[in-house]
Amino acid sequence: MCSLWYLYDDGVLWCATQKKAAVVSFLKSEPNCGFEVAPEAMPYRGVRGQGLASLSVEHGAAVLQSLIERYLGDQESDFARWLLARAADEVAIKITPAFFTSWDFTRRMSP
Repeated sequence: MCSLWYLYDDGVLWCATQKKAAVVSFLKSEPNCGFEVAPEAMPYRGVRGQGLASLSVEHGAAVLQSLIERYLGDQESDFARWLLARAADEVAIKITPAFFTSWDFTRRMSP
């Protein structure tokens, strides 16, 4: 299990991580993977499934920039600058879902 920032675009999930990350090694040897998108707070709801991952060094920096915009809002923070300084070593992970299901416990968890 590995938590990553993600983007959903045109039916696929995009993530990015460093070339030396363990998840990159795992996906090189076995591109079939599971995924889950869910908040850490109540009410519990989300999507999980299985898919096929592909890796792209060429798209790593661009995906990282998009993720920074989504999660941090801009590239001006110290954290964003630190991430961008390492962009040359980023790998984009594209997950094409083969199967997914969702759950939503909102009604069950409401007062």
